[in-house]
Amino acid sequence: MQRVCFVKNASFHKSQVNWHSQIRSKTACPMKTVMENELSRRAFLLLGSGATLSAVLPFRAEAAPHAPKNGPLTCTDIANHFKKTDTAGRVNWDKTTDTFKAGDPARPVRKVAVAWKASLDAVQKAISIGADLLISHESICVQADNSSMKPEIEFALPTEMPKFELIRKAGLVVYRCHDFWDSFPGLGMRASWQKALHIGTNIIADAYPFYVTKVAPLTIGDLARHILKQIKPLRQNGVLVSGDTERVITRIGTGTGVTTNIVKLRELGAEVGIITEDYYNHVRMGVHAQELDFPTITVNHGVTEEWGARNLATYLQQEFPALVVTHLPQYCPYQVIV
Repeated sequence: MQRVCFVKNASFHKSQVNWHSQIRSKTACPMKTVMENELSRRAFLLLGSGATLSAVLPFRAEAAPHAPKNGPLTCTDIANHFKKTDTAGRVNWDKTTDTFKAGDPARPVRKVAVAWKASLDAVQKAISIGADLLISHESICVQADNSSMKPEIEFALPTEMPKFELIRKAGLVVYRCHDFWDSFPGLGMRASWQKALHIGTNIIADAYPFYVTKVAPLTIGDLARHILKQIKPLRQNGVLVSGDTERVITRIGTGTGVTTNIVKLRELGAEVGIITEDYYNHVRMGVHAQELDFPTITVNHGVTEEWGARNLATYLQQEFPALVVTHLPQYCPYQVIV
């Protein structure tokens, strides 16, 4: 019996406000904002009605067989499992961020919490449910070195030390599962995001970390509104659009959560790129996208990877049925106001 748990955020209240914006066709700002109630009927018919977060159905993409072991399962056993899968060959295990970032890896584990980001809120929730292990896709601290295998407390700001002290006192173990899960087939970050967009399965280019998917002709504006419909359950109420919203396209470029290389997407045949705001510098790559007349649609980084985080929890429960695995949902941290 699967025991994947999904924790609701009690502080969330649905807004009763309908957001509308009248966007001028000519403006000094190179990006337009598409708000949550602007989905046209044409986009609805072309791409479908969409679905909520639960629409990405988990399935068993690959598995490493587990031999029964003497003694309790430990956090190290879970980390070692990742290294025994087919996907393990895509990770440089001598120089990866996929390591234990806090706590004792030898700790026996019965309860696992999974979150996109080991924020203070996620750490507190993991402790409150009695988790022995928190698996986070992203870092614990601000200045973490993604190429380092060291405990992250070595990179922590003074203002982050209370979070590390909380982790220490609780005996919580934190493992970062990033490089492995980005490339995991079917369930990982790249695959989960492409499926979550509900743009179909006609992938015409597959060059990690990117996909290019061919769809029926639609405008950039309709695509932006369709994307917004998919991510609205994660509380993102607007996306940024750079380029002509009336342009008709058929080839959509996506990637793992952090997608910023519009030059590569264009080389792969994409006519529009769905990118994330983290690490995307408009003053550099954004301006170059305009020079190349390549339109972009910008989405929150965490939102694009939340489906993958949920699927990681489901995968772990399938592989370790004796564990209780809990997914800790996280949401877009900001609102767009126009």
